[in-house]
Amino acid sequence: MTMNRPRWILLALGLSFLVVGVADAFMPPVRGKDYTVLDMAHAFLISALCYTWCRAEGLARGVIPPGRSALWAGVFPLLGIPVYFFRTRPWRRALLSTLGAAGFLAVGLVLAAVGTLLTELMRS
Repeated sequence: MTMNRPRWILLALGLSFLVVGVADAFMPPVRGKDYTVLDMAHAFLISALCYTWCRAEGLARGVIPPGRSALWAGVFPLLGIPVYFFRTRPWRRALLSTLGAAGFLAVGLVLAAVGTLLTELMRS
């Protein structure tokens, strides 16, 4: 079984959380904040990958995203991805896809935390 382009993009997105989590263990936080410069750069990568995924997923399904749905998914993924789902799918499937996206986000955050914790444990 081969993976199609949208799945490769999701794999890259998921791995980016793990890589950033590992790299965060080596970087100091921004002064007075709880995040690093790499976390800020990761936000831009997430946006680009979300936009790219929406475009690739639409092409794979043969659906042209209405309006600027893919662009909103890239500019503000937390709101744009559900909007994209509800504009390109029936509402039940869109709701399930939105829940799946929330689960994907949760797994990504766990990967980042595990990457940071394991790296810090190995360093000490």
